[in-house]
Amino acid sequence: MTWRHLMRGGLRQIWRYRLRSMLVICCAALGVAGAVTSVNYASGGRQQVLGRIQQLGTRLLVINAGQSRSVGGRARTGTIVTTLTEADYLALRRDVDGIARSSAMVSSGLRLKAGYLSKVAPVLGVEPDFFSIKSWALASGEYFQAEDVRRSARVVLLGWQVARDLYGDRDPLGERLFINRVPFEVAGVLAERGQGLDVINEDQQVYVPLTTAMRRLLNLDHYRSILLDVKESHDMARVAADVTALLRVRHRISPFRPDDFSVGSQQELIETQLAAASRLGFLVRWIGFSGLVVSGLGVLAIAWIAVRDRTREIGTRRALGARRRDVFFQFAFEASTLAMIGAGSGLGAGWLASRLAANQAELPFVFDLDNALLALGMAVVLNFVFASWPAIRAARMDPIVALRHE
Repeated sequence: MTWRHLMRGGLRQIWRYRLRSMLVICCAALGVAGAVTSVNYASGGRQQVLGRIQQLGTRLLVINAGQSRSVGGRARTGTIVTTLTEADYLALRRDVDGIARSSAMVSSGLRLKAGYLSKVAPVLGVEPDFFSIKSWALASGEYFQAEDVRRSARVVLLGWQVARDLYGDRDPLGERLFINRVPFEVAGVLAERGQGLDVINEDQQVYVPLTTAMRRLLNLDHYRSILLDVKESHDMARVAADVTALLRVRHRISPFRPDDFSVGSQQELIETQLAAASRLGFLVRWIGFSGLVVSGLGVLAIAWIAVRDRTREIGTRRALGARRRDVFFQFAFEASTLAMIGAGSGLGAGWLASRLAANQAELPFVFDLDNALLALGMAVVLNFVFASWPAIRAARMDPIVALRHE
């Protein structure tokens, strides 16, 4: 009996038992689709985390004015230290090596009014480098420049949600916006970012030149914080130590007194988020692999039932001269063909399910082709192994016992 004849017979049996064939295809397809979707879902989550880390700034040091702990020998809390001044800022830029870009910052919650609509939102006074440090693009308009900071220009950049709340679908460029009754011109709208890893929704904020906020809105002569973008990641600890030492000297803090400022980085937050994403990815891959095994067991169960139902057929073929390897080949061919069709279909279904899951969870769509092909290969191997077991059982069946089977 030739291989071609056996394959033709196997295809006839597949068509004859169409419902059973469809069940095998569905088992294999669900396994591959589940594995591909889960891996792509985890990859989308990891990509979102990496994007938010990029928004935070991976080489960013933030110097915040701290709380007074002792004044005149008496403990005080809740008072913002006002000694983070322009002189400190200039000294940092001048004496600390390794700083690529920087921006001082002040902020306060102020009332915004555009036409008949108004709301209270955080207003931040920053320098032009603030947006490049944050890798923040514009949705429309243009950034304010150093010249705007020098002359305290009344221009404002809107966070995406603020623009939607105050102007709806209308383009606000050139429109007038009142901040605490001071008129400003809308110079641009920042691209949507959503809530960051630091749980701050920057789309709800508006940004004005640093000097404008200090002189026209808040009447301040000190900063709330200073952002430093370090040139090299491996210099973060050294730059943080230099900043701390310099500010302690400038603020005349004795060795026995705590700092009246804090120097922080996003490194710990970034490492925590990346570790969590890696653990989630590992867990999801195990779930995907388990899905492949379960689908293979489904193929095994259906193939096992098929052998039992076709016992008399096997006995007849053996009695007519079919060899054991002929019987094994036909049953293995039938199951493997169906499993491969199912695995291929599962790849397409996985792509569709990945897109639906990404849209539903508001994650970036990721289709990891390497992992998808790996899942496909594993499914083919597992299904062949599971399909071979019933085929071996069929091949070893005694023809006389098979013919007596009821």
